[in-house]
Amino acid sequence: MNSNSTVNLSWVWISFLILMPFSSLSEEGRKHIAPELLPNSLQLSWQANKPSLGKFGQCAAAFDSKTDDSKMAFACSIYVKLTAVAERKAIQHCDEQREARRIKSPCQLIR
Repeated sequence: MNSNSTVNLSWVWISFLILMPFSSLSEEGRKHIAPELLPNSLQLSWQANKPSLGKFGQCAAAFDSKTDDSKMAFACSIYVKLTAVAERKAIQHCDEQREARRIKSPCQLIR
């Protein structure tokens, strides 16, 4: 490789490292939902589980219908010591339910 290609490759990596946090922000915004936007039955599940969440627990939900419970998925991860672990587990358990119920909407963390 000549020095020009090394410089160009360096700029590619620098650009990637600069833009990488912004790509996660767009994904971050896409995977959260406010509790008041959930269907009523999921809001009730959220309210029932919220006191048990503690400092790190997280819940996730997905739904294709606001009235048909068979088109809703809801999962919480409670007994964990890190928020990131709770988020990952809640999404994972929600995704398992979502796939089993053939729900098209993605699982989102409830915030």
